[in-house]
Amino acid sequence: MQLEVAMRSALSLAKQGLGVCYPNPSVGCVILDNSNNLIGLGRTSDKGSPHAEMNALNSLTASAKGGTAIVTLEPCAHKNTSPSCAELLINAGIKHVVIPILDPDKRTNGKGVKLLEDSGVKVTLGVLEKESLDINSGFLFRIKYNRPFVSLKIASSLDGKISTFTGKSKWITGELARLHGHSLRANHDVILVGINTVLKDNPRLDCRIKGLEKHSPVRVIVDSSLSIPIKSNVLNNINRIPTIIWTKKNITSPKKKILINMGVKIVELYKNNNKLNLIEGLTDLSNKGFNRVLVEGGSEISASLMANNLIDKVFLYRSGIFIGGDGLSGIASYNIHNLDLAKRYNLLKTRILDGDVLEEWSLVS
Repeated sequence: MQLEVAMRSALSLAKQGLGVCYPNPSVGCVILDNSNNLIGLGRTSDKGSPHAEMNALNSLTASAKGGTAIVTLEPCAHKNTSPSCAELLINAGIKHVVIPILDPDKRTNGKGVKLLEDSGVKVTLGVLEKESLDINSGFLFRIKYNRPFVSLKIASSLDGKISTFTGKSKWITGELARLHGHSLRANHDVILVGINTVLKDNPRLDCRIKGLEKHSPVRVIVDSSLSIPIKSNVLNNINRIPTIIWTKKNITSPKKKILINMGVKIVELYKNNNKLNLIEGLTDLSNKGFNRVLVEGGSEISASLMANNLIDKVFLYRSGIFIGGDGLSGIASYNIHNLDLAKRYNLLKTRILDGDVLEEWSLVS
C-alpha cells in the first residue's frame, strides 16, 4: 500500500470519530508490515481513549516489527499509567512513522517525533498536511486560541432568506439536505442556538439518523433572561443529551433553580453592548474540552458571532426558491458600513442534494 493511500485511509478513520472523541482530537492510524501490507487500523475511541495507535496495535493481524505506522497526528509523548503512543509504536518494533502535522499540545509538540527518532525510527512529516489540518481544526483551534472551531449552518432560499415574514421555515430545503444537516450534528461536539429559535421552532436539536442517535451533540441555548419554556423539547431528555444555557451574569430568575434541578448546566456570562459575551461562552466550552461547535441559528446569534470573527466555516444549504425582501435574512444586521469590513469566505466545495445545493465556505484568514 502506498503511503499517501494509507494516509487517506487513516484520515477516513479520523473523520469517523469527529463529534465523539472530545476532549481529544480524532486521530486515525493505519499499520503496514515490512512489505507494506495492511495489518492493523484504528481510530481514537469514543470519549478520547484509548488513542488511535493503541487501537491499531490491538487490531494487528501480523507482527508490526519493521513496519510502518501512518498516523493523522503526531503520536503523543505524554503518559499517565500506560506508555505514550510514541513508546507503544517503538515497543511494537515500528521502524517508520508517517504523520502530516505535529501535535500542538505542549505536552507533545515535537516530543513525540524526538522520542521516535531517538529510538532509531524514521519519521516522515507533511504527508497530506492540508487534509489533516482540516480534520483536526477543532482541536487545533482549542489549543491555539482557547476556543472551539465554529461552523455555521444555514438553510436558505436563493435570496438568502431563512423564513417568511410570518416566521415559516418548514421546509425551505428538501429531505436529503435536512438529512445531511443531521449528519453535521453527529460530527460536532456542540450545537448552539439562540432562544428565539427554541421559542419559534421548539427543536429537539438531536441527531435523528438511525444508528447515530448516540452522536447527538451537547446542546447550548443562548438565553440571557431564562425565558426558555420548561416543557421545551430540548429539556425533555437532559439525562441523555447534556444541555447548557448561557445567560446573563447574576441572573435572579426563579427559573434558574428549576432548570438546575432538572439537570441543565447554567453558565452566566457578562454583557457587552447589551449582548452576552459569546467569546466568554466559547472559552468556557474550550475549557470543558469541546473542539467543534455547530451554530444553527438564529440570525441575531449568527450576526453577533460573525461580527466578532467567530464563524470559521459556513455550511450553506440553498433551495431553488425566492422568498422576497420581507423574509428573515440568515444573518441579522451587524453594522457593515462598507465592503472592506465584510467577512470574506473562500468557497471550498459544492454538492448537489436533490433539488438543493450545499456550499462549504471557510473564513479568509
